[in-house]
Amino acid sequence: MSEQADKKAIKAKDDKPKKPATPKKPRFDLVKKSRELFAELKKVTWPSRRDLIRHSVVVSVFVIAVTVIIALYDLVFSSLMRLLI
Repeated sequence: MSEQADKKAIKAKDDKPKKPATPKKPRFDLVKKSRELFAELKKVTWPSRRDLIRHSVVVSVFVIAVTVIIALYDLVFSSLMRLLI
């Protein structure tokens, strides 16, 4: 009988509700991230010097054009506002 009582006691201890396992938060690994970064940078197709200069000129011309258009709109609308007021 004592064996059965021991088994019941052990079983009673095992019947306690267990907490669900919480997933561990992954740690930030600087060395691993830097290796991945450099591996990705090796895959990048870099533009040639000629393409880089050409694209830079196109962007600069576009920025200047938009600046001129906005300045003209500002001039027109400020003139209209002076006439109305």
